[in-house]
Amino acid sequence: MRKELYASVSVVIPCYQCAHTIFRAVESIVQQTLKPFEVILVDDGSDSETIESLYEVQNLYGSDWIKILESPENKGPSVARNKGWNYAVSSYVAFLDADDSWHPQKIEIQYLWMMEHPKIIFTGHHIRVKPVHRSHNIDISKVVSSRISNKSLLWSNCFSTPTVMIRADIDFKFDEAQFFAEDYLLWLKISFSTKEVYLFNEELAFIYKEPFGEAGLSQNLWLMEKGELIVYWKLYKSEDIALYHFAALWCYSMIKYFRRVLVSCITPSKGGL
Repeated sequence: MRKELYASVSVVIPCYQCAHTIFRAVESIVQQTLKPFEVILVDDGSDSETIESLYEVQNLYGSDWIKILESPENKGPSVARNKGWNYAVSSYVAFLDADDSWHPQKIEIQYLWMMEHPKIIFTGHHIRVKPVHRSHNIDISKVVSSRISNKSLLWSNCFSTPTVMIRADIDFKFDEAQFFAEDYLLWLKISFSTKEVYLFNEELAFIYKEPFGEAGLSQNLWLMEKGELIVYWKLYKSEDIALYHFAALWCYSMIKYFRRVLVSCITPSKGGL
């Protein structure tokens, strides 16, 4: 494929112990109707099996398209995503986790819309949990985008990381000191700065575990909650929100946390990918 037919998008995938899922993730990029310019696999201190899998992927699709950045130690997804973002050469950056995948029209729909709206630096879309049916073709003319207000985003994070596409040259990056809800903090910082973030009504990304309640996730519930509370505290300290707003958000967040704990307790643990 000629380079001018690629979207000016760099896909960044943080990779940690993902030998058994990385092929699925990259294959969903290969199947895109409009392919991104490059795919950056950022190792985050993985074992040799994962490293070997990353190079197998690169050998399969070419080192001119698949780039690998190795790290000797595990520093978390924020560091890995920022490392890939800084390395990227495209106009836009999209993020995919190594155990998730995309709808074949994800890049086509999101990138072309952003090209038509160059002042918008951030978009996302809906996500489907545990897809069981083959991806359907989407009529792009019927895709609807909705502006998400600061207030709405504060009360509910509607942007999952594998759904997001961001203009690469913005001043913001993931907070490397934060290990949970670091993506939510970035979305809010962008929203408060630009007041122009948009959500598409289509499910263009797929995750293979429930957000809460499954094995390997429920044990992190408090850490996830703590991360969200820290997000609100940082917004208060930076004077993006007032004290009364912080207090209200803190209470609401804790209510959601206890509900998630309850769901986790009554949901059967299920493994698998």
